[in-house]
Amino acid sequence: MIGVESFGQINPVVNLTWDQYYISPNNFFILEWEEPESPHDELIGYNVYREDELYRFQTEKVLYNLEQGSNCEEDFLFFNNGEGFFAHVTAVYDPGAIESGYIQTVYVEGPLLNIEEFEKNAVRIYPNPTSGLIYIDAADVTKVQVFDISGKIIKEIKNTAQIDVSGIAQGIYLLKLFVNEGTVTHKIIVQ
Repeated sequence: MIGVESFGQINPVVNLTWDQYYISPNNFFILEWEEPESPHDELIGYNVYREDELYRFQTEKVLYNLEQGSNCEEDFLFFNNGEGFFAHVTAVYDPGAIESGYIQTVYVEGPLLNIEEFEKNAVRIYPNPTSGLIYIDAADVTKVQVFDISGKIIKEIKNTAQIDVSGIAQGIYLLKLFVNEGTVTHKIIVQ
């Protein structure tokens, strides 16, 4: 008799969303998602990641720190030296705590600052949207990186006040500027 292995369904979570705001002196946020599409094996919970580092396992379909209450601390934002990072969530199934992959990521800017601190790091990016050059109005830009929505670096340029995005496919991207005070990230739209 030939042995037959059965394969279960380990679908990923869907509709991952992120929202964040600042009310002095606190950062508030909500990361939420929907249960994987059926059919799937017995779902026992979710792993929440910051980049490729596991932040925590939980059974709720939301990670939040809001004015009305929280199920985690503001420390979720303090990763990568307080700079931005990509987050994703995987589904964990029984038997054997099998983990799904992920198909969606969100960009977390890290802790938000109060207005006075933000104005010190003010950066102007224009035009946005664009189909060609983007100009960067900021002092001491040492490096610029362009990331796609999955977190992959598409382009990197050093010591520049402009970046050509004409060779990049249409869509939404993140522009990360490295300046003397740290990093600043902006969303850009390529038409």
